[in-house]
Amino acid sequence: MVVAVDDKKAERADDVIIRGSTWAAIWHMSWPLLLNMCTISIASFADVWVAGKLGSDTQAAIGICGQIGFFMIMLAVALSAGTTALVSRFWGAGDFKGAVEAARYSLIFAFIFGIISSVIGLLVARPLVRMLGAAPDVEAQGWQYLKLDLLSHIPFTVLWVANSIFRAKGDARVPMVTWILMTTLICSLDIGLCLGPIKLGIAGIGLAWLIAGTVGMLFSIFVLSRSELKECLSLKGTLAKEKSKEWLMRLLRIGIPACIQDLSWVGGNFLLLIILAHTHDPTSAQAAWGVGLRVEEMIGGMPIYALSMAVSTIVGQNLGAKQPERAVRAGWQVAGLGAGFNLVVAIALFVFAREIACVMSSDPKVIGYTSDYFRWVGLCQPFVALWLILFGAMQGAGYTRWPMIASTIILTFFRLPLAWFLSVTLNWGPSGTWAGVSISVFIVGLLAIWRFKSGVWKDQKV
Repeated sequence: MVVAVDDKKAERADDVIIRGSTWAAIWHMSWPLLLNMCTISIASFADVWVAGKLGSDTQAAIGICGQIGFFMIMLAVALSAGTTALVSRFWGAGDFKGAVEAARYSLIFAFIFGIISSVIGLLVARPLVRMLGAAPDVEAQGWQYLKLDLLSHIPFTVLWVANSIFRAKGDARVPMVTWILMTTLICSLDIGLCLGPIKLGIAGIGLAWLIAGTVGMLFSIFVLSRSELKECLSLKGTLAKEKSKEWLMRLLRIGIPACIQDLSWVGGNFLLLIILAHTHDPTSAQAAWGVGLRVEEMIGGMPIYALSMAVSTIVGQNLGAKQPERAVRAGWQVAGLGAGFNLVVAIALFVFAREIACVMSSDPKVIGYTSDYFRWVGLCQPFVALWLILFGAMQGAGYTRWPMIASTIILTFFRLPLAWFLSVTLNWGPSGTWAGVSISVFIVGLLAIWRFKSGVWKDQKV
């Protein structure tokens, strides 16, 4: 709890994030975010499961359109990264006024960027689906989904940034409760709108996310209006051109490299779909990619994203509190925790690959390709954890340029030619793509260890 003393500072009570055991700080931030990610995983699972009931064309459409949807929300990712770094640094330093200002401008730009994202998405989504090699039936179904899902980017961008504000000040419980509410809605609506009496097909999945996103945004704004940062919802004095430009540049100076870093992954995934389109059975291969990627994210990705967000806040606040060594210690502790967890995931994916694939699809070809995906990608899961967590720690410091460069080089200029060579030139088929993904993750994980150990990120100015 923070009690304002004057316009510039906040008198802080004992705060577990910047005082006491770092393990206590990790627990304080991690368990709500882990539960948060579990609920997102359930929502994602509901989409894949319902799509599987509707056929392999629908599964392929969900896989392709999921990548397009994530691509279009990159502006929210950029703002979120900048918001976390700035608000956590101000909060850790006890600069209450700075935290309010950073939060206010983050929300303003979130609303604007959400509109931009939706409009651009609606203009380019269908040509993108076609460009990615989707069959005509897959393209038609994809558009039925996207024309509703892309509208949800307006509330989701605001929600994304609002949740970053809560996390940055050390409150991970509000985002958790918000996502529990939204996941309940998504699962209920997925079944009711797609398989129930209404039977909207794949469009029902898009509508479910639009409704849930709007409800989640309104709930977050309501809770924010009753928090210590409620002044950030006031627009008084925010329309000055120079001040708006200054805050936009501060947010994007941190956020744009983080955005490009994610784009190197998502954009690479687009091109992997094109590579899969050159295999013997492209629809089954693309469906397997969509199923495999979502399952991997659910059990090996989402928990690690939670730890990454947790360590980002811990690092940001401790750097603000002039405690860089505590930030370093927390980073290594969270990285070790994540690598250990994903080692268990790796073993499960490798040993039970076919059993998991059979749960997600009834198509024999999709099951076979998905099983191979789990075996290949299972090998690199501990390095996925090291990559995401250590880059997340550096992002909390506002140090995003070097991770951007490393990610772009490895995940774009190395991963894609390797996947093409193995899949098409050597005729390995989808297994070549899965191998290319796994090898590139090994390399990025090793680079993350090296750069975090160097400590150069501790001196980053925000």
